[in-house]
Amino acid sequence: MLPDTAIADPAYHEALRWLYGLSPNTRTAAQLAGNRPRKLDRMRALLNRLGRPDRRFRSVLVAGTKGKGSIAAFSDSILRAAGLEVGLVTSPHLVSWCERTRLDGLDVDPATGVKLLPVVRAAVDRLHDENPELGRVTTFEAGLAFSLLAFAEHGVELAVVECGVGGLNDATNVLDPLAVALGPISYDHTATLGPTLTAIATEKTGIFRPGRLAISGPQPAEALTVVEQAAGARGARLESCGKEWRWGADDASCSGPFTILGPRGHFRGLTTPLLGRHQRENATVAVALTTAVLADLGHESCPDAAIRAGLADVRWPGRLQVLRERPWLVVDGAHNGASAVRLAEALGECFPPGRRHLVFGTTMGKDVSRMLDALLPISATATLTRSHHERSEPLDQLGQAVEARGVTATIVPEVREAIGHALAQAGPGDVIIVTGSLFVVGEALEAYGPDLEGAP
Repeated sequence: MLPDTAIADPAYHEALRWLYGLSPNTRTAAQLAGNRPRKLDRMRALLNRLGRPDRRFRSVLVAGTKGKGSIAAFSDSILRAAGLEVGLVTSPHLVSWCERTRLDGLDVDPATGVKLLPVVRAAVDRLHDENPELGRVTTFEAGLAFSLLAFAEHGVELAVVECGVGGLNDATNVLDPLAVALGPISYDHTATLGPTLTAIATEKTGIFRPGRLAISGPQPAEALTVVEQAAGARGARLESCGKEWRWGADDASCSGPFTILGPRGHFRGLTTPLLGRHQRENATVAVALTTAVLADLGHESCPDAAIRAGLADVRWPGRLQVLRERPWLVVDGAHNGASAVRLAEALGECFPPGRRHLVFGTTMGKDVSRMLDALLPISATATLTRSHHERSEPLDQLGQAVEARGVTATIVPEVREAIGHALAQAGPGDVIIVTGSLFVVGEALEAYGPDLEGAP
């Protein structure tokens, strides 16, 4: 996919200007919290004005703090390998807004945005005029409406939908999912979801449905208690990784074959291009979810070949993605403390023991302390940068946080130049890791990514 900056169509950029203009980038926690009670009613009202496109296909929901995008991408790939017409909703994007909506494995075409975003805009305008008490439609809500409308027009059979922030009050929760999945829960968006794992898990488990399956990835004890209680209270059928479902490596390598075992099958010799043990956990959640969904849709069993092909062919850039070798240049979208810990572990598992060079930038409100505590001890050098996103963490504040840990960092404001600075310091066997924000990773991909203009 071309980055948005390389798409020439002025109508596309005008549509995106309208879409982004719906939500100011600097909303307070109080503003976000005050808007939550109206989200579902507003989303339903918007979909009503579009003819309820969400009722023309089935769906599954994927929530969680970590891994939900990977679980959704794995699930989409498996279901397509099984022969279904599938739509996928994820966020945020890396280089193009079109990445947020996939149709049968392909990012939506900009021309579809030009065609359908004005339809969504007209519905939004009518809603604002007719029901001002519901509040203003957000960028995320309008984008979701676009995705669902595109799926209906394309004729997909099933939509795999990644929740935004939370679950219970998320706009995606207007859907009627066949089943849901929950990735690992940790601290993130605490100003919106609450300061404890109990509060965050309570919000995330709001997607559970009576009588329907809920798959949970590995959870910390506090969150697991909430997950189990919520399943019981809502009457959901819970299956958990580590209990009903398990995985194991077939050899000691980071990228080698692995096995997934569960009540709907034993799948051996599996492979995936996504690196790290955490991606094997995410794959296990996806296998548990998709085997159930295929059974609900009338497939007596999920073909072993579909599981194998779906995991092997998944496309999910920006997650421990290698852009070049000698030295290794790796990008990863870890943007909270728990994800940074997993990233540090994966770097040890998946790459040779050369020096690590950290290129780090994040967004305001993130747990900078925990991220730096995980990544600075394994890094020989640190370069601080920031994306062009309005909510990027100021570099002087990042610098103070690094200095407080006794580390001297170099500040290079532009992501491309920051990576170039790290490359200049690295030896052939070293690893440069670019992380802290998907927005930073997106700019790294624009500069150095495959099939894009980049460094020689």
